[in-house]
Amino acid sequence: MKDQLIELLKVYFDNSLPDFQHLEGKVLFEKKIKKEYIVKADSHSRDFYFILNGYVRTYYQAAKGEEITTDILGKGEMTASIYSLLKGEPAYENIQCVTDCVVCRISEKQFEELALQNATWYMLSMKFLKAALLKKEERIIDFARLKANERYVNLLTQRPDILQNVPVQYIASYLGVKPESLSRIRNQSTFS
Repeated sequence: MKDQLIELLKVYFDNSLPDFQHLEGKVLFEKKIKKEYIVKADSHSRDFYFILNGYVRTYYQAAKGEEITTDILGKGEMTASIYSLLKGEPAYENIQCVTDCVVCRISEKQFEELALQNATWYMLSMKFLKAALLKKEERIIDFARLKANERYVNLLTQRPDILQNVPVQYIASYLGVKPESLSRIRNQSTFS
């Protein structure tokens, strides 16, 4: 699993690879099963999770009990309850595996220690933060300016792996539609 982590991280480091020896004792590799929680709402979370394999979703429970999926992440992406990390308060969202997963967990404290030892690790954290902010902003803009079928086409174009590996009810929620509406959108896109 360590070799798999290093190969995925190399994508983010351009030509300035850090000493991966510093990872020893700082990261934990965990196998998670489908539907297992990485972070539960109302719990404190001080860890970052790097997805080595599988898919997770971030969601919150709406007032009427409906689950609203706010993010879907896969191999090579980082997830965390940023709210809980930054505010020191309980998470308001759940992070749940939608497939069996392998994740690498590192505490915020351990990651800060890595960043202090080598600026390249600090740059990695900035890349993850920038990617997360950009993804959130693009999602907000897409919801403001695109119709549901256009959001679906974007997802199909940018992340076809999600459509092939994540259950339809989570994809529908992520796109802001009901599953039956997503079926119609998919059928229309097939004939376009």
